[in-house]
Amino acid sequence: MWRNMLKQESEHQWIAIAGFFVFIIIGAIFIKGTSHIPGVDLIENELGTEYRIMDSKYADEDNSFMLTYTSGEFEYLAVNSGNKEVLIDSNSDIDAGSISGITMIDNGSVLIANGGNNAYLIDDSNISTFEINFGQDNFSLAQIEQSNDYSDLFLLITTENDNLQGIRGLNASGITSSSTPNNENVRWDSVSHVSTGKWIATGVYNTPVTSGDQSPAAPDMKPVWATILWDGGHTAPMIENIKIGLFGEYHSMIKLNHNHVIIAGTHETILLNHRSGSAINIDYSSVAGLSDNCNSAWLFNGKDSNSVLRFEGTSWDIEELPHQIPINIEASGFDGNTIYLHGMDDNGNSKTLTFDTSAVGSIESGSGFINLAFIIVSLIMFTIMAVNVLDKFRK
Repeated sequence: MWRNMLKQESEHQWIAIAGFFVFIIIGAIFIKGTSHIPGVDLIENELGTEYRIMDSKYADEDNSFMLTYTSGEFEYLAVNSGNKEVLIDSNSDIDAGSISGITMIDNGSVLIANGGNNAYLIDDSNISTFEINFGQDNFSLAQIEQSNDYSDLFLLITTENDNLQGIRGLNASGITSSSTPNNENVRWDSVSHVSTGKWIATGVYNTPVTSGDQSPAAPDMKPVWATILWDGGHTAPMIENIKIGLFGEYHSMIKLNHNHVIIAGTHETILLNHRSGSAINIDYSSVAGLSDNCNSAWLFNGKDSNSVLRFEGTSWDIEELPHQIPINIEASGFDGNTIYLHGMDDNGNSKTLTFDTSAVGSIESGSGFINLAFIIVSLIMFTIMAVNVLDKFRK
């Protein structure tokens, strides 16, 4: 039919050509409309505009824990299907403003470190002391992280009595190891378990004043990451390898698979094979990063950026957002379906940017499919035209 319509003597020739150009215009609109990540929306945060969300942990779509700042004070809340319950406020024995580390463990409970001698366990809105210090050692807890292999093994970032930070292990017997000597002049910020007996820690390296490379009034601080060996024994964790970056800080560690972990920073992104020790530097800076499932991760840049770095396995792409990020990101979380970025807009209002991860890969984001369909139909049309021209020449 199309071949006959495209013949020069056909009375429908111009109708067919006009239809083809309409197809080109509609196809271009669809391709442009699907060239960015779908399912992005800016909303009021789930607690209300008076709450500034500083940290968020999502157990599932209906249950979460939030560290907030409202009415001049910090509060720690449990949120169940939109209902808020204050767990820690100014009337509590725990100072919510001194919370330095929040970890969601494998049973859905939350461990909180706030610079004390022990941690606090929140289980079904009940708060109890989580003992970490059974000996006579004088240290306080800054961060705590659970092993992915054994739920009763934990690695601790501590502040020792010399005011330097150390790394200790808490084993299944309830025994806390001695501290790893901090000869590297590092302030450790975060630790993550990546494989049996191996952990990764990130922090900030402070160049010693005696090195002559900095002014005492303006210390030169650089990001640092290290692999830590500790398998649950009584001995102190051992720093296996340490790397010092150039600028910025590392804010997230994301485990991709059994071999790879992303170390995301405000100046660079590192894809590390922690088994072989090889690392790839990726030229992308970010302020927040998280995983939405196994083998997938998202890295978000700061306010006014219009792209996101998205990992699928060990491959990555910089993808366009439908609009610039309108908030300064202060917290992030994933509830199993939706990514939440919490922050403040230019007017000082608390807002949340959401990403519906189920929309990625849907027909709404099918620019590749539309491109392919456009190319195929165009080739068919041009082939038919070319055949008609050749037939005309033969005659």
